[in-house]
Amino acid sequence: MKKPVLIIGSLIIIILILSVTRIFISNQVATSGVVLGKIQEEAANVKTENALLAEKLYTKSALTNIDSEAEKLGFVTQNSDFVLSGQVPVAYKQ
Repeated sequence: MKKPVLIIGSLIIIILILSVTRIFISNQVATSGVVLGKIQEEAANVKTENALLAEKLYTKSALTNIDSEAEKLGFVTQNSDFVLSGQVPVAYKQ
């Protein structure tokens, strides 16, 4: 008579333990979803900022911008022409 009572009692205890474990795991998953959402939002913000910084870099490194900044600093363009006086053969005949 005691054997069925022990089996039923142990099954009830196992069910309670598994239920509590399931609740705990569900709680952990729910909070990690919120954290994951925040991380994804922050990653999107960083990507947007990187795109803006890349655009600024391309603008600052453009040759027209560099030329205008050089003129503001007092640099002048050299107007002497560089011309080769004659053709140099590619290979000499032997």
